[in-house]
Amino acid sequence: MRTIPVIAFALVACGGTSITPDQDVDRLEDEFGGSSGLMEFFDQAPDPMLEDVLDSHDIGFLRQAQLTDCNPTFPQSDRSTWHAFDGEFYFIEANGRPNRAYKYLPPVAAAPRITNCQTSVGQWGDAEVPTNDYDGGHLIGSQLGGYGGRINLVPQDANFNRGNWVQIENAAADCGALPAERIFYYVRADYGNSTSLVPTTMSLTLENRDTGDSVSFTFSNVDAGGSNGTADRIEAVDFLEAQGCN
Repeated sequence: MRTIPVIAFALVACGGTSITPDQDVDRLEDEFGGSSGLMEFFDQAPDPMLEDVLDSHDIGFLRQAQLTDCNPTFPQSDRSTWHAFDGEFYFIEANGRPNRAYKYLPPVAAAPRITNCQTSVGQWGDAEVPTNDYDGGHLIGSQLGGYGGRINLVPQDANFNRGNWVQIENAAADCGALPAERIFYYVRADYGNSTSLVPTTMSLTLENRDTGDSVSFTFSNVDAGGSNGTADRIEAVDFLEAQGCN
């Protein structure tokens, strides 16, 4: 499995261009060679280094047990900030909405749902788009250990959430017998404007950290995940099974 000294991460990050809170965190990921490189930095570096490197990019870092509030948007103190707990890393973007989630699998252990928050998040979607039906959908599924609170929940098309998306999550839940931290699991929610609570797309990357093999998909947040949703689900499940998740 690939291991890069944390000092190398620091040198790469500090040599980049300053990133303001309003700029896309894509640029930070790019400086580390992509999302998987940034996750390795999070996984290996001590917290003071994490804080210093991210602060140099005007991005915050907080490590905490949980975020219990369930409000449509997060307060200013939590925005443009990576939040870490239980081996998971979540990014709240500048407008206060969940944007990214990182996790290594295994371990795979189901986490409790926070049902009242999950219901509220779905209802926010229903209110914003009355012509559609939404669930409070997890970025990292609860069967994978994903935290049950708002930081890991977005309004997700109910048909998509209960169909192609959950089938991928269930396939990933079968990765428990793999060597620890073999699979990098990355989800990103993107929004159509600065105020909408409903993501327009939900992107997923799966990477075998031993071989470097990976697949990436961008689903529309509509029934089935869009016109390619079923084909992408089949490819994602096939990829996971080929890594030994069965």
